[in-house]
Amino acid sequence: MERPVSIVKFERCYLGALFVGLINLLISWNKIQAMPAVRQAAALIGEWYLPVTTVLGFVFPVVIWYFVARRSSLVAKWIVTIVFCISVLGLLFNLLMKTFVSPPSAVLSIFAAVLNGIAIVMLFRPDAKIWFGEGLDEDDLETPLP
Repeated sequence: MERPVSIVKFERCYLGALFVGLINLLISWNKIQAMPAVRQAAALIGEWYLPVTTVLGFVFPVVIWYFVARRSSLVAKWIVTIVFCISVLGLLFNLLMKTFVSPPSAVLSIFAAVLNGIAIVMLFRPDAKIWFGEGLDEDDLETPLP
């Protein structure tokens, strides 16, 4: 089955957000390493702590992307949706508490969240419902596809 337009758009936005997150990580790496909580964890656990958790933080979204965009997994669709909702709460908390490592980091985080939000919306469009094998409502049949 050919992937629907909404799934292709999901993929582009989701991977774009992941790329923006990687750029954010790269420009913030030294400040992250200098954070007291990170230094304390590295002292208790080991110097490998930050690199390993960082890699895992990128592996998980890639695996989820694969199952959503390439394997049409309904479970993965809901996992990515729930993780997005939790991450928005974390973003709002960081904005309110002003805990970003730098203003550019905050801007990149917001941009990545917007891209992820667009990606999530794509998962609930009528053509994406077909991709995931979900039943269509009568209202969905009247909505024209792009």
